[in-house]
Order: sequence, then structure tokens, then C-alpha cells
Amino acid sequence: MHPEIKLYIEKRYPRWLDYSRYHCSHANILDQANDVLNEVLVALIEKDEKKVLRMYNTKKSGYRELDFFVLRMIKLNIYSPTSPYQNKYKSLNAITDIDFCRLSIPDIEYEEDDKPALIFEQFNQVRKIFEELNLSDKAKRIFNHRFFYGLPFSQWEGPEKTKELYETYNKVVGLIRQKINRRSLI
Repeated sequence: MHPEIKLYIEKRYPRWLDYSRYHCSHANILDQANDVLNEVLVALIEKDEKKVLRMYNTKKSGYRELDFFVLRMIKLNIYSPTSPYQNKYKSLNAITDIDFCRLSIPDIEYEEDDKPALIFEQFNQVRKIFEELNLSDKAKRIFNHRFFYGLPFSQWEGPEKTKELYETYNKVVGLIRQKINRRSLI
């Protein structure tokens, strides 16, 4: 991230936090004000640096467009039920006054394979092979976008066409499959 933007975030953080606290108090989630602001800042840092610099350099009414963006994102994350923050940290309305002794729950031992552990192991195997491959930076970014971040190519911010993205992604998948198949034969 650009050093000017880092300094600006450090300088503006206390005011943004006040704004977050104010709106969180109205939404009855005052204890989450820091988390909301930090999620917004993480999203900002992950944005394309050129866009962030453009927002930083554009001034309106004595404020930077970057300020308006952060404040708008804070409000969105607090009030919108479909916001990234609420989606990630949605609290469940749980019934807490249940007498578990009155419930008839059979005591069954878990006999199936540990699927989460198996998925985790396979995911790590793919990550290890991916890191071993001698790929271009563009191919790495495309594969990370789709496989590790789980994002659709419609959200890709580069100049590449969708066809090129799929072709590159499928080539990397093919290379990883070849390595996995060779290892399983040994």
C-alpha cells in the first residue's frame, strides 16, 4: 500500500472510529464498532491501489473521496443485512433457556470419515503443488482469485477477457491434477 495512504489511514482512524461507534450505538452493536471499521479498512487495503489513490487524491467539500467511501462503507456494514460484515459475523438468534435433560437425543457415535479433515488435507495438497509450479504472476493471480478466494470471474478487475481467465485457470488445474496423479502412482 502507498505510504501516503497508510499515513492518512492512521491520521483519520480515530475520527472514523467515532463515526463507527456512533452508528453502532444506534444499531445496538456498540461493542462491534472497532470490528466494523477494521473490516472496512481491510476491504479498502485489498482494493486496487490505483483506485484507492484516485479516491485519496479527489477532494470534495474539503474532504477526500476516500473519507466518503470509508464512511459510506461503515454505514453499509452496520445497517445492511446483506453487507459483508453482517454476512461474515451474523449472530444467530438462539434460544438459551432450553432444558437439555428433557430432550430425547440419541447418543450415537460418529463413525463416518472425518470429511472436514480430508477436505483440509486435499486443500493443502493443492496449495503445496500450486506453490511448487513455475507459473507466471498472472496465472497465479487468476488461480488465487477463482480457487482460493472462491470469487467468480465476473468480479475479476483485470483487463483479461473471461475466455482467457477460464483457459488459464483450467491449465493450472490440469497441471495440479497431473502432479496429484503422478504422486498417487508412486
